[in-house]
Amino acid sequence: MNTNQTVNTSSMSAVAQDIVLKTINIQQRIPNAPVSNASELPHRYLFAKDLSLVKSTDAGGIRLSPCPIVISECSENRSTGLHYVTLSWLRDGRWHQHQIERGVIASKTSIVGLANYNFPVTSINANGIIEYLQEYDRVNSGNIPKTFVDSRLGWTEDMAGFLWGHSYLSGTSAGKLPGQAPVVRFKGADQGDEQFASGFVQKGSFAAWASMVNEALEYPDVAFALYTSLAAPLLPILGVDNFTLELCAPSSSGKTTALMLAASAWGNPSFHAGSFINTWNGTDNRIGRMAALLNGLPLFLDETKLARLQNKKNKYGSDLVTDSIYMIASGMDKGRATLHGSDRVQPFRTILFSTGETPSLDLSTDGGVRGRIIDLWGNPFLRTDAESKAVVTRTKTGVTDHFGHAGPRMVQFILDHRDQWPIWKEAYAEANELLTKSPDLTPVEMRLGEYFAAVATAIAIIHAALPELKRSTPVRSLLDSVWSRAMNEAKSADIASQAFGCVEEWISSNQNRVYLPAEARQNIPWSGDMHGAYCDVTDDGEWTFTGLTKTILDDILRKNGFKALEMVRLWKDKGWLITDDWSKGYQRKVVIPKTAGESKNVIVPMYCFSAKSFWDGRGRTSPK
Repeated sequence: MNTNQTVNTSSMSAVAQDIVLKTINIQQRIPNAPVSNASELPHRYLFAKDLSLVKSTDAGGIRLSPCPIVISECSENRSTGLHYVTLSWLRDGRWHQHQIERGVIASKTSIVGLANYNFPVTSINANGIIEYLQEYDRVNSGNIPKTFVDSRLGWTEDMAGFLWGHSYLSGTSAGKLPGQAPVVRFKGADQGDEQFASGFVQKGSFAAWASMVNEALEYPDVAFALYTSLAAPLLPILGVDNFTLELCAPSSSGKTTALMLAASAWGNPSFHAGSFINTWNGTDNRIGRMAALLNGLPLFLDETKLARLQNKKNKYGSDLVTDSIYMIASGMDKGRATLHGSDRVQPFRTILFSTGETPSLDLSTDGGVRGRIIDLWGNPFLRTDAESKAVVTRTKTGVTDHFGHAGPRMVQFILDHRDQWPIWKEAYAEANELLTKSPDLTPVEMRLGEYFAAVATAIAIIHAALPELKRSTPVRSLLDSVWSRAMNEAKSADIASQAFGCVEEWISSNQNRVYLPAEARQNIPWSGDMHGAYCDVTDDGEWTFTGLTKTILDDILRKNGFKALEMVRLWKDKGWLITDDWSKGYQRKVVIPKTAGESKNVIVPMYCFSAKSFWDGRGRTSPK
């Protein structure tokens, strides 16, 4: 019998004709149907002996589908307002299901696309299927389970629950509010989102994972990475901004294994299919899309050397890495145009974990990156010898066999102790004040202090949630070890010093273009075309400053990828520039001595670097 084939009612049994006129309970007819006990077929519809879906008419019966079809669930995305239905159909001895936007079952053009999923629809029976589904939805409006869906992983918008992959976690004492759906499900925008969410799963045992982790916690960088990973759900509770933690070391030092350990708290840390870990070998669009999925879960990207050099502007490396660090810190992906306007930009909360052989702080001439990333240089397992290699091997094997247990336990603890959230926030404020109260801290150090305070606050919560983890190293000792190195990395990546180094290199390589007072005494005149700098030396031989013309300085900075205005501001803040009121206070009018035959001195506006700057720029102590 073909779909839509008319069935003569005179050939139907009297019992079947009688059933058409009565309400048909679906589970009584098909006991394993994915519907509630009260679900029923609309009037004039029935399942034939072979379970095909038939609609009775005055002329007989029309077979709409060769198999039964039901709506097993209705959903709503509270963020976007979109509504969905889940269609289920029995084929090849098992039930299949597919979630779609509600508009699909209202359009013949749209519904035929479900044939790609082996749904029993064609252009011939599409109208009949649509009519059946609309009637089914009306008749069973109170019987179809209703849920919420969310297009983000982690905290739901109301912070009432947490989507760990495709699993929904909620507080044990949380009661169901009027009109609230019993569960929230993840609904990705495409198959890539669904695949990413599928990486948040469990394997092996928590006991085996904890035993393996306790050995690795003896290493400060590894322990800090794990604690930071488990701190991600606390970001919105503590009121902490997104940031990046990067492990940097030469190849084969165990940094990727440390990254996998941090990721294993949440799910599959393997780089094969089914993992939520990715590499930097992607586009800014892809990284932005992954980050936008997260609201209290960490993001992992391995090996910055794999970053695509998309718009490489300077000799320091990839704009993709720098731009991504900024994007993570902002908590917002860039806006994108759609066919009808602009796409909805969803804020996110996450901590980016990255690895590389070169610190990302060295990849950029942008100073703002320094306050958004904790960069730890060095072997995370301290040494590269037989003993540490054995630990790395055991750790890597352990996290591929046992994963996905700690993160959900941490979240469940947070949910079950909602009454303590204000106390945790107060504890964070105290830790932040303690770490950033020194008046000698720079703005970069103060911002990094906020991140360290968040991890310090999280450590106590983590051990309360996961008492199986050992705590042999005092928190203060752990933080001191990591804090000092992170601060040193941030300072060593001082772009003001980097840019000044380019200036100093030019001066050293172009001595013939640096004008000296001695040349004036030799009656060699200043020439703007031939000279580009002036070195001021007093009569007693004391060097006071070296000035560069705007043309020369702009050219040096442009060729090396620095922004001129940003650099002169930083140099002035450091006290390296000798200025007057010229050019917004960044330049000085330099009087170049006249030579014989000249009627007056030459006055040239320049950026004048003090003798002190040539010591501070190298990180040395200035001469007294």
